[in-house]
Amino acid sequence: MVKSRETRRKQANILIKIAKAISEAGAPSHRLEAYMQVMLEKFQLDGCFFAMPTAVMASIGEGDNQRSYMVKTKTGDINLSTLQRINEVFNALESDEIDVDEALKKIHYINDNPNDYPTWLTILSFAIVSGGFTTLFSGSWQDVSVAFVMGFITGVISLFGAKHEHLSQLIAPLSAMVVGFLAVTASVYLHSIDHFLVSLAGLIILVPGLGITVAIRELSTGHLVSGSSRMAGAVTTLFLLSFGLALGFLVAQHFYGDVAANKFDGVPEWFSYLALVITALAFGVLFKSRVKDTFWIFLSITMAYSGSQLVGLWVEQPFKSLVTVMIVSMTGNLYARLSNNPASLMHIPGIILLVPGSMGFNSLSALYTNDTITGVQAAFEAVLIAVAISIGLLVGNLIIAPKKDL
Repeated sequence: MVKSRETRRKQANILIKIAKAISEAGAPSHRLEAYMQVMLEKFQLDGCFFAMPTAVMASIGEGDNQRSYMVKTKTGDINLSTLQRINEVFNALESDEIDVDEALKKIHYINDNPNDYPTWLTILSFAIVSGGFTTLFSGSWQDVSVAFVMGFITGVISLFGAKHEHLSQLIAPLSAMVVGFLAVTASVYLHSIDHFLVSLAGLIILVPGLGITVAIRELSTGHLVSGSSRMAGAVTTLFLLSFGLALGFLVAQHFYGDVAANKFDGVPEWFSYLALVITALAFGVLFKSRVKDTFWIFLSITMAYSGSQLVGLWVEQPFKSLVTVMIVSMTGNLYARLSNNPASLMHIPGIILLVPGSMGFNSLSALYTNDTITGVQAAFEAVLIAVAISIGLLVGNLIIAPKKDL
């Protein structure tokens, strides 16, 4: 059946809207392009999509009816709720429960009404994640408490700074400088914290470990332009964080002189498990997931943590991350096949605990302090872990293929 120009225009319009929304929700380029190819087949259209972190291009139609589109996208945070809601619209469209006009209205509504949590809750989640990660780094009670405060400060700077055009470009170095200075100040007066550990934990949300891993995944699947640009952006963020932290330490050294890191016994094991539960809930807020999906996020994070601990009894890094991510990948794909929901709902939270962002951060910090050997070694280990995570996801997809590519 020959489609009218109006029908083709509506279908192309909704495809572009969906691609833009998925991109800004944090979907990697390889997943976005594969998902949009399914949408093209649904509409019985010839075409292709080309996604980058800051733009999506599309060619839709054939012959004289072929049209090219380009839409600028924002590099926003992960938004699992948007991915879920768009997937529901696609499922309804696929089963003919709604028509194209109704689907377009729903997509507009999703874009205009994001599932944002209150600002105070998001800032509190920054603090909780910082405190929770301190337990993973074997921090003491004092380290956890101060890291909680540092995470709160990072959240305040990140959320309120994002509202100002010029300040939003300085969030990473400004947060790192403030956290670095305050961590050293706390160490001077409290005499009971490791200011290096506290600084890293306070900035952990800004460390682009997931970005590095996604970039490796895109490069390994042949998406060279997207992978290269995403890797460049992640490395730049690491440089900005490291420079800001070094500047904060330098300013603190000017006021207090050399300050030694104070290391004490880590928190009890039972508190680490409690922190894991609370951190999982906080990640649900930061990833803007729906409340009813919190259980699956908790399950994914728990599986990644316990799997990493169990696999670590037999193998070391990077193979520990490889096996753990394979388990997370297969579980997420199985969940997607059974529930018809995006596998990203379980993949992203599980992977976030395993990404090598902190190692890359430590690498640059060591290089700034002229500890070249340690810096190069940490950088090499970070790349190996990112590659292992990427391979683990690919092998997981090979064993249990995802139903959809979101």
